[in-house]
Amino acid sequence: MTVLEVKDLQVSLDGRKIIDGLSFSVQRGETLTVLGPNGVGKTTLVRAITGLVPYQGTVKFFGKDLKDYTRKQLAAKVAVMNQRQEIMPGFMVKDAVALGRIPHIGRRETKRDFEAVKEALLLTELEELQYRTLEAISGGELARVGLARALAQEPEFLILDEPTAHLDVGYIADLTDLLAKIKREKQLSLLLVLHDISLASVLSDRLLFFGHDRYYLGAVDDILTEDILQRVYGVENMVGINPLNQKKSVWWNFKG
Repeated sequence: MTVLEVKDLQVSLDGRKIIDGLSFSVQRGETLTVLGPNGVGKTTLVRAITGLVPYQGTVKFFGKDLKDYTRKQLAAKVAVMNQRQEIMPGFMVKDAVALGRIPHIGRRETKRDFEAVKEALLLTELEELQYRTLEAISGGELARVGLARALAQEPEFLILDEPTAHLDVGYIADLTDLLAKIKREKQLSLLLVLHDISLASVLSDRLLFFGHDRYYLGAVDDILTEDILQRVYGVENMVGINPLNQKKSVWWNFKG
């Protein structure tokens, strides 16, 4: 089943064309990662397909046009974790995660709302931190709170915009393990926006590169090549197999 279908997407902001003629789809259970240099429109893509900026073209979730969804209807199916997690002073972790239930709550909370929050806390290993305030936890723990809030929505499609931004290697490794666990246990479809190409190789089924003049879309093994990386980033590179995980990795020719 096609979870997300995008056809001939075009987005202009302040009179400048940001996205021009982009088409792709995401299937149920698939992880597609969007990559590319700064300023080419990756976050704009996320904002466009969730209805936050005007666009031309077609965007469909589960076969239904985006423009036919109310905000609440869309949030019941699609959750977004933004690259910056807002810190609400005095908010406890469990309360921040519970915000993910807003699309499902009617006049009052139900037993399922409490269960969904508890499950999200457990899955993201935050149960021991649930009574701490957001300002009292680390950046890596705050990223997990954002993910737990998205999971509490019980979405069928999860969009993560640079979830590893500003995290050190240890936290990135933990978050990578967590995302793999979520995909395995929840059978979610994922759209990731990342800068780390080697990480994307580990997490993804397909990659979508935003170049300055065109897009490159395909399976990881087909599209993660030195030639395409040179075209997209303009930096000499080498692509090989990481002996630790048997996945493709990238080495850049940085000259000091």
